[in-house]
Amino acid sequence: MSMINRFFKEPKIKEQEITKVPLAKFFHDLEGGPDFPYNLAIQAYNNLKETASTEEELFYFLMEDCIFTSLYATFYEELLLAIRMNSQVKVPLINRFADDSSERERVIAEQTQYHLSFIENKGLCPGCPSCDNHQDVAELIQFWQKGDIDFFTNLYIGMQTIQFSMEHLIYDVIPGATNISEILTHKNVLEFRQYIFDYSEERNL
Repeated sequence: MSMINRFFKEPKIKEQEITKVPLAKFFHDLEGGPDFPYNLAIQAYNNLKETASTEEELFYFLMEDCIFTSLYATFYEELLLAIRMNSQVKVPLINRFADDSSERERVIAEQTQYHLSFIENKGLCPGCPSCDNHQDVAELIQFWQKGDIDFFTNLYIGMQTIQFSMEHLIYDVIPGATNISEILTHKNVLEFRQYIFDYSEERNL
């Protein structure tokens, strides 16, 4: 599923339906504090703006990080599902996931560059190891060609909010929680991601 279909074309989760997204509680538990994922995402965006020397460079950084973070999110999802299936070894699974971070980031960075080349070449690819997954980012081409920095800013902040939320859930909540594996279903994890993105998008309006 493309990044756009995954987030922008899904029905919005209404505020009164928070209780229908079981994992949303852990997101809102941080609200008002320094480690609230949305605030951390805004901080990351501001840091990125300071790093970029031009708006064109910022635009490129935003698109690159959006793709990287989206790919990373799939690894979080796989870990959460593995914890659900093997709750008795959840802490070792999390520790191993943390230990493998350097190799995982290397692989994701490589895939990100392949996708960036695909987008910059307007959907043309001579053949690369990520060809089978290019369609996941194909709809970004139109926004890249239009130079729609607002679109990528919104996507970046949403994806960063998801990443910080996933990290909190995995490293801070799950190790000490009992029976949490029961709500780590694929449906609940996807709804959690969508809920966070919708929250971020509404705050950015």
